[in-house]
Amino acid sequence: MDARLDERLAGGGRLLGRLSRLPPSGTLAVGEKVRALRASGRSIFNLSGGAPDPGPPVGLALPAIAPGENSLGDPWGELTLRKSFADRLARRYNVVRGADREMVVTIGAKQGLYFALLALLEPGDEVIVIDPCWVTYAPSVELAGGRTIPVPLAAPDNRLDTEAIAAAITGRTRVVLINTPHNPTGRVFSEAELSALAHLVKERDLWLMCDESFDLFVFDGRTHLSPGVFDAIRDRTILLYSFSKAFALPSYRIGMLAGPEPLCSLVANCTQQLISSVALAAQKVAHAALQKETEWAPLLRRTYQDKRDACLALLKQDARVDARAPQGTFYLFPNIERTGWSSERLATRLLDAAGVAVTSGAVFGSAGEGHIRLNLVGPLPALLEGTKALLRGLPG
Repeated sequence: MDARLDERLAGGGRLLGRLSRLPPSGTLAVGEKVRALRASGRSIFNLSGGAPDPGPPVGLALPAIAPGENSLGDPWGELTLRKSFADRLARRYNVVRGADREMVVTIGAKQGLYFALLALLEPGDEVIVIDPCWVTYAPSVELAGGRTIPVPLAAPDNRLDTEAIAAAITGRTRVVLINTPHNPTGRVFSEAELSALAHLVKERDLWLMCDESFDLFVFDGRTHLSPGVFDAIRDRTILLYSFSKAFALPSYRIGMLAGPEPLCSLVANCTQQLISSVALAAQKVAHAALQKETEWAPLLRRTYQDKRDACLALLKQDARVDARAPQGTFYLFPNIERTGWSSERLATRLLDAAGVAVTSGAVFGSAGEGHIRLNLVGPLPALLEGTKALLRGLPG
């Protein structure tokens, strides 16, 4: 027997390939630590995540599935849900996409992101991402065979730096991937920023992918602008949405992808082969939530702006923290460089010594170093207590 084969069989076989290089999620890993510590009996303030408050605009009970519905569904997603979402995009953002062939229901925004990248990338192709950025972008690009090229946001106001993006483009660049409102900084990109980027994408024959998962989380009278409004790049723009964020339904794992028909057809075909279809019960809940958006969206904005302001006021009382008001999302991303500690070291100290879970800014990219991210999904009293415990746990 071949010695190498014998060694592999004796060890049960080695695990090789892309998945062996896939890192764990830098955000979800914190949640795993919180669950383990709570199971051991420790009291933990979780400022890294949790169940959303307010809860969703619809009940969490699973809707009934009629006998005739108990089958594999449409890989594109239920047409009623797609039509409702297409109406929403047109009404709220002036983005016009056909429900029939320009929209696909996905298992959260993550599936839409990954399947779209599979449709766009050949091995070695490059995707420009802004730095810092959501932790799932780079692993998704690399699983799809591509390579991420991070481009920092421009200091001091985290501006979308089109000139820096242009300088990073090579002959292998295929996609520019952005997120607005931006996770983790909370920046809401302006019309001028997005218009300049749209011009660059058109000029350089690229694709623009925009994750709009936080589209309802915009504060201080601002409005969210979708790059889907730019007709010049309509045939090269992909939009991603999340019911987990906008409608407080993380457990149902529902998202939406909108884009040109050729791309959507590939995503739907990939869904058919790998997933078959998204669970019908979850789609029914998502559709019901959409019907409540008129009264839901103002409540969501008002509640999260109040939570932002209350926690921010506490942070601003401490000179060791440089906390600025985010324009959107449900995160705070304070700078903690004055403590003299790295982001990861401080996050570890806060969890171990103070019982406060936060996310290290370094997991979002090199530009996130020197920050920690606080998640404001929980009830305000718990957030305030957690923020006070955080300040007590700071070194110095």
